[in-house]
Amino acid sequence: MKGDKTVNITIKGGGVILNIPVIPPKVNVSDGSSTPKTVTIWRKGEVDFNDGKSLDGLSWSSFFPSRYDASYCNSKNLKTVQWYINTINKWKNAGTVVQVIIPAMNINRSMKIKTFQGDYEGQELDYYYDLEFKEYVKLPQVKVKAKKYITVKKRDPKPVSKPSTSKNKKKTAIKKGDKVQFKGGPVYISSDASRPAVTRGKAKCNCTIVNSNKHPYHLIHYSGAMVYGWVNASDCEKI
Repeated sequence: MKGDKTVNITIKGGGVILNIPVIPPKVNVSDGSSTPKTVTIWRKGEVDFNDGKSLDGLSWSSFFPSRYDASYCNSKNLKTVQWYINTINKWKNAGTVVQVIIPAMNINRSMKIKTFQGDYEGQELDYYYDLEFKEYVKLPQVKVKAKKYITVKKRDPKPVSKPSTSKNKKKTAIKKGDKVQFKGGPVYISSDASRPAVTRGKAKCNCTIVNSNKHPYHLIHYSGAMVYGWVNASDCEKI
């Protein structure tokens, strides 16, 4: 293949096109072999299962000339030796997927550079190199849907005892279902509201809910002022 003007090797990657200036005497093509996985099955012994194939490979050895020579150069449009070296090293180090195109061999493959190494030789410092590629296989993207978790704050089911206002008598704790005397005061829309919704006067009420929040009793009036909501423990007492 060396010096054959009908053979062209082009590498494209990252918007850069590199034409190999000196066609190598041979190009090594390795088609990936199958990679069976051997499993021992009870009473059957060893059985092979197909596990796909190894990646295809491509490699060659040639040199980047420091000046044009019609006897071996494939093109007069030579880049500097350092440009060729820097471009290939940049692709290799970044893991760039490049397109290797050799029309005469019907090769047009997406690959990554596995190894690139060489030496400067001769008085003109031509760069003799070995270049190896491995097939690039793009894996399909898998979408994972995140689960949402809701944390519910547990409330204390025990009734809250109303602090006694008498030095000699301790008041009975109010429970759900008790008849309650509301002494008048703020009424809240929820048991942990920061501001009252309204202020009501005295009323006789039924206690429908009890919890341990800031305003522990939910009252519904049946006589007196229209009380419907959560109230403070200090504003009511059991009848």
